[in-house]
Amino acid sequence: TTTQKKPHAPTAPDRVKEKPVMDKEPLDKSEVDRERRKIEETKDERIISLLMPFELSSINYKTAGFNQLAKAEIAIDFYQGFKMALDSIAKHSDTNFKLQVYDSKDDPAYVGMLAAKAGVKNSDLIVGPVFPNGMKAFTPYSIAMEKVVVSPLAATGPEAFNNPYLITLNNSIEQHAARAVGFIKQLRPKKVVLIRSGQQEESKYAVPFKKEAAVVLKNTPVAEIGIKAVGLENVFKSLSPVGLNVVVLPSTDRNFLLSITNELEKLSRNFEISVVGHPSWENFEFLNSEKMQLLRTHITSSYQVDFQDYRVNNFIENYRQKFHLEPGEYAFKGFDAGYFLGKLLSENGKDFALKLDN
Repeated sequence: TTTQKKPHAPTAPDRVKEKPVMDKEPLDKSEVDRERRKIEETKDERIISLLMPFELSSINYKTAGFNQLAKAEIAIDFYQGFKMALDSIAKHSDTNFKLQVYDSKDDPAYVGMLAAKAGVKNSDLIVGPVFPNGMKAFTPYSIAMEKVVVSPLAATGPEAFNNPYLITLNNSIEQHAARAVGFIKQLRPKKVVLIRSGQQEESKYAVPFKKEAAVVLKNTPVAEIGIKAVGLENVFKSLSPVGLNVVVLPSTDRNFLLSITNELEKLSRNFEISVVGHPSWENFEFLNSEKMQLLRTHITSSYQVDFQDYRVNNFIENYRQKFHLEPGEYAFKGFDAGYFLGKLLSENGKDFALKLDN
C-alpha cells in the first residue's frame, strides 16, 4: 500500500515566515524601575504625620503584661491599616504620600517636643495624638501652626478641645445617647426608667440622654432612679406592670452593673423589660452574655464590620498577605481613617478641609 502525502502550502514570498520586528528591545528590570520612578516623581506629594502611642522605648517586650502591650497594639494595628489605605490610593491616583510616624509615648509633655519637629510642622495633615490628654496638650501647637489635626479614636467631642483645626472621627458619647433615644422610640415602650449608680462619670451619658428624651419621647413617661445601693423594691416600684419597660443603664461600674442586672433578671420574670446600656459595654467581658440576651440588651456602637461586603473581604485577604496576621478592630479603623482622609487630600489638595462639608 502507499500513502499520499498532504500537499504543502505554497512557499510564495508572502508566506515566508519572518522574525517579528519589535518596536524596541524589552526593558530590563533596572529600566522598568527607572520608568516607574519617573512616573512616581511626577505625582503630587502629600505629607501626613501619624502620632501614635507605640511606647517603644518604655516596653520590655520580654516581660510586658497585657495592659502594657494593649496601647502599643492599638498603635501598630492602626498604623498598618492606615498605611495600607494610603498605598491603595497612591496606586490608583496621581498622588504620593509621605507618611511620617512618631511615637507619642502617651505623654502629654512629649507631644510638645514632637510639635517642634520640622517634619510635623511641614505636614499637610496630622493624625493623633490618640488619647484626650495628648490631644489637649497638642491643641495650642495645632492652632499656632494652623494645621489640621485629627482625633482618630477618642470619643471625646470636639468642643472639649476648642480647636478650629480639629477633626474628630469617632462618635461622641452625646451622639451615642441621642441615637439610643431614637432607637427606644422605635420600641414603643410603655415606660422608660433611667437607673443611675451615683457615679459622676455616668453624667456624660445620662445628661444628654435626658435632654434628647425630653424632645423625642414626649408621650412616654421617663423616670429616673438615683441609687448607689440597688434594691429590688426601688426598681420594682418604677416599672409599669403592663407593656414594655426600657431600662437605661449609663453606668460602667462593674460592681453596680453586676448587682443591677441580677435584680433586673429576677424582675424580668414578671415584667416585660429591655435594657439599653452604655456603649463601653461592648468591651466588658464580665457581663454574662446569656443574661444580656435574657434582658434583651441593646447598645450603640461606632464600629461594625460587614463580612458580607466584598471590599471587607478584600481588605482582610490583603492584610493577611502583607502582615501574616488577622486584622483587628484598630486595623479596620486605621484603614477607614486613612482612606477617607487620604482621598480628601488626593482629590482636593492642601485645601481638603474646606471640602469636608461636601
